[in-house]
Amino acid sequence: MFVFEFYEQAKQQFGQCEESIIFSRLTDAVRLLSNKGINDPLLGELELCVCDGCLTFPRDVGTVLGIDICGSPTLIQDQWFKYHINGPGVCGGCGVITEMGQVCTYKDPSEPAYLIAEVTSSADNNKKLRVFANDVNGNKIFTPGPNGTLQEGFLVPQIFGFAKPAPNVPALGKIYRISREATRDFVKLIAIRASDGVSQTKIGHYEPSETLPQYRRVKVPHKSSVLVKYKKASLQIRSQQDFINIENFEALRLACRAVKFRLDDRYTQALAAEKEASRILSEETESKLPAGPRVPQIINSVYQDDDTLLGNGYTNGWGGWN
Repeated sequence: MFVFEFYEQAKQQFGQCEESIIFSRLTDAVRLLSNKGINDPLLGELELCVCDGCLTFPRDVGTVLGIDICGSPTLIQDQWFKYHINGPGVCGGCGVITEMGQVCTYKDPSEPAYLIAEVTSSADNNKKLRVFANDVNGNKIFTPGPNGTLQEGFLVPQIFGFAKPAPNVPALGKIYRISREATRDFVKLIAIRASDGVSQTKIGHYEPSETLPQYRRVKVPHKSSVLVKYKKASLQIRSQQDFINIENFEALRLACRAVKFRLDDRYTQALAAEKEASRILSEETESKLPAGPRVPQIINSVYQDDDTLLGNGYTNGWGGWN
């Protein structure tokens, strides 16, 4: 479920407190259920599009547990693997995925471009978004600061309902860092092609709490999409758009109640709510297990004194035991 689907119920459990406090306490509730070991809310699965032969993982991807490419499981190789004597060489192959390092946008501009920011909340007017980039000649871009001295990078205007590029900034070639103030809502970063000033490509979509965007990028040749199984970097809930890998509303509601009881020093009630949440989640998980062969069993009352299975005199086609 997404946080916004459960948010009103969380408010009922924790009271009319600030949104950041509700997120913190809801994180505690999810962690409480996670510690039961019934299921793992940190597990996730994504099908991601490959852009220009590269794949950029979302912010919440921590440990990559498995990747399916070309219909087969695949390992990620580091940036030096292509130089290894047993590596794939420079050309690589369909089954090779190579680490490319950290990036600050999920897609790079395909040619020289200017940048604009689309703001979805008036509360984010004039929040700062600074882009550090090189121009088309590979030189770092510097712009005047408030006191007139040159500062590295440039500010992209953030104006609600009116997106425009930064004035007196040359077309950029490569972005190497972005810093921004926390916002109330999401902010899109869009590249406008310098050649025509019209064609647009969305290269960033930043969550409210992202102040130093950093994403992991890998090279995936000859594919348009990849299936990824991963473990989230953190259980921390930061916005209503976050995803919680728990579908049982009742169990999560009881976990929230257990957290609230502990905050009020009502430990007996907290333990009761925690146990009930665990029971409900366990029963749901058990009911979803597929029917299949059971673990083989040996009934000792039948075979305990039988020497025909093991023991003296047993032989097989290779001589066996004698």
